[in-house]
Amino acid sequence: MVFVGVHGEWGRIDATQADLGCGRDRESVYKARPPAPLTCHECGWRLHLVHKTHGSYDLWFFRHATNAPDCEARLAGEGMAHHLLKLDLAHHARAAGWSAEYEVAAPDGSWRADVMATSPDGTRRVALEAQMAAISVSDIEARTERYEAVGVEVCWFTDRRTVPWLDDVPSVQIARPDDGPVQVTAGAARFEPEWCEDRADCGLCECENCGAGVEGALPCGGHGRWSGVEPLPLDRFVAAICANTTRPHRLRAKGWGDEGTWRWITRRYFELEEEQLRATARRADTIERLTAVRRRRQEARQSAEQDHVAAIEALLQRQKALVKPVVEFVFHEAGASPDVGRDGIPEFAMGVPVYVRGKPYAVICPVAGRVPALRHRLAPLVLFAATERERGRIAAAAAPGQRVEVLAVDLSPTAPVPAQGEQEGITVKQAVNRMLGLDRM
Repeated sequence: MVFVGVHGEWGRIDATQADLGCGRDRESVYKARPPAPLTCHECGWRLHLVHKTHGSYDLWFFRHATNAPDCEARLAGEGMAHHLLKLDLAHHARAAGWSAEYEVAAPDGSWRADVMATSPDGTRRVALEAQMAAISVSDIEARTERYEAVGVEVCWFTDRRTVPWLDDVPSVQIARPDDGPVQVTAGAARFEPEWCEDRADCGLCECENCGAGVEGALPCGGHGRWSGVEPLPLDRFVAAICANTTRPHRLRAKGWGDEGTWRWITRRYFELEEEQLRATARRADTIERLTAVRRRRQEARQSAEQDHVAAIEALLQRQKALVKPVVEFVFHEAGASPDVGRDGIPEFAMGVPVYVRGKPYAVICPVAGRVPALRHRLAPLVLFAATERERGRIAAAAAPGQRVEVLAVDLSPTAPVPAQGEQEGITVKQAVNRMLGLDRM
């Protein structure tokens, strides 16, 4: 059975319309004698107008005469469920004020719409496709792309229980109840927004991948999600398509498991999703900014620690290099062999103490920053430095008139200090322990 035929005088006629779509009465061709000159628009075979009832449907359609070939139009009309759904789609589009034609084909044959609905001003065309048979995802995507290429919108309708392509093209699933109108049961969605009470400080998201660990309050990125809608009558859904109040949309906010899922939504739900996407982007920017701050602080701490370790290593090197010349200096000056401590100690501003006859006599390379707190204790002692620059720092911190001697020694360049955690490096704690001699205990 097919809906569209060609009259020898009137041209294209539509059996589903009382005026055949050309201002003529069905009775003028129904059981006419001699038979009306009706032929198939595809194969040119003779057609007969047929009238039947099917439940609440009053059906008018064309049937090919005996021995007709298997043309595209004839094959497209197979199946009562397919036939009735096309009738419903065309009827609802017309009820919305649009025109609707059956089996409209592209000039080059690249597509054929079950029902082509056209707006009154002709600016919009929507292919309403009754897809009752099985079809692969790749095939239905290719057919959808062919419509899009020529500016034709499309919605696929199916009553199949398993629809692998429902998420991949603009489509809906329908059900025909025993009583009542056809219902759209899947394919439409609504966005359910959810926000923290204080949008400036998100308290719901605590996962590691959502910014946990950064310092500072994180703005709420929104916790809304997409959900399905209650079944709605097919006529309301088709009317909404025609009114452009519902549109196919690839979901962007989480809710269906995968981004990019096609669903039919209203403008309001698009705006709610857009609000959450903007908030999510602001949250991501805040996390990125705070993470960068934390990273810079961490790098600064690591750099400071490395500088500290390098300074300790250099101090230890100077103290070690000065031991021999200091012993000679003190021996000639005091007339007795001095005793030198093993390492620098806090009581002598982390300098190495030198004893003569059991009493403090001198300090090798005290740390200038520690000298002021020990100025009274260090005032009677001779302070030794390895360079004029070090001498100047110590003298500036020591008591007025404090004796500070410089002993020239050969100081080889200090080796670069490896980053903390590298096998050859030492930590600040290890360096301090070395200075205090704790690593020898």
